[in-house]
Amino acid sequence: MKKAKEVDPQKAEEAAAARRRAKNARKAAKRSAKRAERREFERVQQEEQEEAARAYRAYVAAAEARFNEAKAADNPSSRSNQLRDSANKLYRNLEGVAPVLLQSQLSRTEGLYRDALSTASTPLERCAAAKNLAVLSRRTLTLTRADGPTALQLQADALGHYARALIWGSECQTIAWMDDLFSAASQLVDSVLSWKTSELVRERPFLAAKWPDQGAVLHKLYSCLPLASSSSERSGHLAGLKASLALTLAKHLYGEALRIQEVGRAEQDWRRALDLVLRVQPLFAAAAHNARRAGDSDMEEEAESLVEAADIGEAICRSVQARHAADALLKRVLQDSESLDMEGIRLVADMYQEAVALARGCDLECEARAHRSLGHLYSTVLRMRERGLKHYKHVLDLGVAMMPRVVNDTDWYQEARRAVLQAQQEQAAAEERQAAASRAPFLEQLKEELAAVSKAAVKGSHELLRHIYRVHPPGGGSEPVSLPPESLLGDKIKDTLRRAIIAYHPDKQVTKPRRWQVLAEEITKELTLKYECMKG
Repeated sequence: MKKAKEVDPQKAEEAAAARRRAKNARKAAKRSAKRAERREFERVQQEEQEEAARAYRAYVAAAEARFNEAKAADNPSSRSNQLRDSANKLYRNLEGVAPVLLQSQLSRTEGLYRDALSTASTPLERCAAAKNLAVLSRRTLTLTRADGPTALQLQADALGHYARALIWGSECQTIAWMDDLFSAASQLVDSVLSWKTSELVRERPFLAAKWPDQGAVLHKLYSCLPLASSSSERSGHLAGLKASLALTLAKHLYGEALRIQEVGRAEQDWRRALDLVLRVQPLFAAAAHNARRAGDSDMEEEAESLVEAADIGEAICRSVQARHAADALLKRVLQDSESLDMEGIRLVADMYQEAVALARGCDLECEARAHRSLGHLYSTVLRMRERGLKHYKHVLDLGVAMMPRVVNDTDWYQEARRAVLQAQQEQAAAEERQAAASRAPFLEQLKEELAAVSKAAVKGSHELLRHIYRVHPPGGGSEPVSLPPESLLGDKIKDTLRRAIIAYHPDKQVTKPRRWQVLAEEITKELTLKYECMKG
């Protein structure tokens, strides 16, 4: 043997120290790389923030320059400015006007502001008059005994005036003025949407009398905004307002459509759901477009995801409608024709297939229901059981895909399960009959051998085991097998029975002659009976 090489302890320690230094150097390099990466990220982030700040300052400066230019060109003696000054004087004195004169004073003030707007010749005059009209509408609400519908109309009018002021203000006003106006409009919308719980209504409950439902309120507010896309392009503030209202209205309507889809049964329910979905699709698209124009990426992303959800909702509604239409047509075809109208049946099948195609990838239950209808059509009406069974199996597969939701108690799942189970039972019975027919000749040939096996079984497990191993050794061998005496004693016989069942089981005999397979199967039956009795 070669003598083991001696290790120098000093060299080993130096090598270990070198490995530690290398490991520490690698760690230090990683930390340094991470610090460099973080510094680079912070540098890029800072540059982006600085660029955004420069862009915003330029944006504010450009607006300031437009305002100064508009202010310099403004004529205080213009017809519009004079009318607005007169209206402002009336507005400031509204608080002290006697109740009997208040309505006429409000009408006079509004008329002067409207005249100021109609005679305005510059964006500065127009945005100022529009803002005054908005403020007057809100002031009227606090000075009069308006009911719910009137209160809503006054605030919708105010919102419309705010929107027009934002459009004209984008040409001549400062960003601070625009921000304040946008904030006032947003607060107005928030107040209207929570009207019944607002402080003003708590103080004056009559303002909530006959207040419309939330959907009608949202529609009223949204319809007051300029819907032309050019208005959003001119004012990012207005784009943000339109995006928010469009998204809120669309989500309200879409929520109603989803509730109908969850519980809808009648055809009119699904027509209503489809109508709602078709209404929300352009609203979601408008919300996404205006949010993009306003620079609100979160709202844009939400709206775009809801556009996709609404498209899926439309597919579901159309799938259900196609299925309902097919159900109705099938009923007419079966009732009106003495003989089966195959042309009508083909049309029904096409409509069910359309329902499947529309639902696929959108809603598992909707697709499963359409497959169930096809399964019923082919199995029951056309007596094409194999084709119908194919659709019923699709139903069961889709039911599994819907887990963890439990669908076992639904009518469509139960029908499919019964059909598939019946087909499986019939197939098993047919296979059993076929197997019995193929075994019959061999059973006749094996009559004496099987009788001997049964006789041994009557004498007990010990005798059965001795007999089969001696006369019919496992695998069809010709040499008798003697079991060890201890394998038939006490509890060990149970394990011997189990091993015998495995040795003679039909699955082990597939390569053997058919005669031996039949014999092994009958032997296995006797062994299994003994084993089960011993277990019990």
